[in-house]
Amino acid sequence: MFKNSRIKAAPKVVRVEAAPVAKKPQPLPSKKKEIIRSAASSTRSSPAISNSRSSPATSPDDEPSSRYLKVPRRKQLRPPSPSNRPKFDDSDDDDDEDSHSFEQPAQKRQKLQGRVEDSKRQLRSRKAFSEEDGGKFDMIHAAEIAANSRKRKLITSIPTEDIIVELKYPSASQRERFDLYFGRDKIDSTQEIIEIAEVVTDVYLTNEQAEPFRGDSNGKLIRELKRAQHGLAKELSSQNKQDFKKAVDDYNTAIEGLMKHGVLAENLDNKHDIPLGMVRLILRQVYDRTVSPDVDSLRKYEAGSNNVYGELLAPLVDRIFVETDLTSDKVFVDLGSGVGNVVLQAALQVGCESWGCEMAENACKLARAQKKEFAARCRLWGIATGKVHLREGDFLENKPIMEAMKRADVILVNNEVFSSDLNQRLIHLFLDCKDGCKIVSLKSFVPENHLISARNLGNPANVLEVKKLHYYAKDVSWTDAGGNYYIATKDQKRLAEFYKA
Repeated sequence: MFKNSRIKAAPKVVRVEAAPVAKKPQPLPSKKKEIIRSAASSTRSSPAISNSRSSPATSPDDEPSSRYLKVPRRKQLRPPSPSNRPKFDDSDDDDDEDSHSFEQPAQKRQKLQGRVEDSKRQLRSRKAFSEEDGGKFDMIHAAEIAANSRKRKLITSIPTEDIIVELKYPSASQRERFDLYFGRDKIDSTQEIIEIAEVVTDVYLTNEQAEPFRGDSNGKLIRELKRAQHGLAKELSSQNKQDFKKAVDDYNTAIEGLMKHGVLAENLDNKHDIPLGMVRLILRQVYDRTVSPDVDSLRKYEAGSNNVYGELLAPLVDRIFVETDLTSDKVFVDLGSGVGNVVLQAALQVGCESWGCEMAENACKLARAQKKEFAARCRLWGIATGKVHLREGDFLENKPIMEAMKRADVILVNNEVFSSDLNQRLIHLFLDCKDGCKIVSLKSFVPENHLISARNLGNPANVLEVKKLHYYAKDVSWTDAGGNYYIATKDQKRLAEFYKA
């Protein structure tokens, strides 16, 4: 965790990897075609959902703050612009070779996200599809966030005919309650419901199964959701709310028809990868319901300390996973994990064993809430994740973290404002890591142009081989500009080769 500092411009380096070719969907047997037709047609007679209102929850911007949250954005920590800092605006001279923009082209960003499919990853959660406990478990419903918001703001003029809609997720779990009360909600219920429906259609269904949901010919289910949303945007009438509720009911009936015949579970068993868009949606849901209501507490830190708060955002974390070849059978450790965003992303997106350690009490409290809601959200979606371990305290003294580091394949340390003494102590800690372990940092642990010589044989940095990469606009929370990050690989052979020479 850290605040922004001056970033020296460097030549832009972009690693481009070819994305794997998508497999063509296999034609469905005639029995499955009949299931799809049955699920689509049954939406015309979907049952009504109770309008009973739930009790408020008692538990506790794009990225990670939801674009649908109406809370103040975190103040970005920006340094003054010194004369030697490169300019990134439109006035830069295109012919100036020393002027480098950190804007990452969208096309190149997509290519960077390509990864080899992890065939060992099992996506489906057996428990989520088993109904072993009736699919009921503790979670924070979107409607509860809205209810809590009204209570805090002492809103007295609440419409008496509020509409509660319940959304079916692609698992055997309970539905989520959304409140269609408009005006001061923290979560845009209609937009989130549509996003969920679109992700389910894209990820859990084949092209043929998706036809009733968003196809060109008869795909009306998502179109009806959007039409009803548009009606609500024009007029917040009781009829328009009922129309949106009816569209949700139709969608639920179609999903339940596919669930009944095991289609969603079977499709998930044939997948080993979660798209980044789905990862970001799930993590945003968790963040919206836990961190955002108390986001102001994250500003309470000692300026100039090693505990200044800042976040690496999901697109950058995704590229780090690719660059470090992180897979589901490996171990990930985040030193200074804040509210746990990266730890949860590794467990969800990669499916690996994921560890984090944080010493700031305000961030630890929110991390505990995120971990609990994360488990509930993944169960709603029917996704099996890697094991999540969040530890509190000093990572230099936390024994479980130190033991995890010895097994770690990837270690992330957000060390931009760490003191030189703390960075040096970390280097000595890395000596206990296994060969091949990759350490990702915002400040290099190895001086530039460092060479092993007879005079520095005792320097622990000798076992690290460093590669410098760039992050771009909207990759981190503390600045809109770009900067550098580093991947150091522990390689004991470097010392052995020196001794041989």
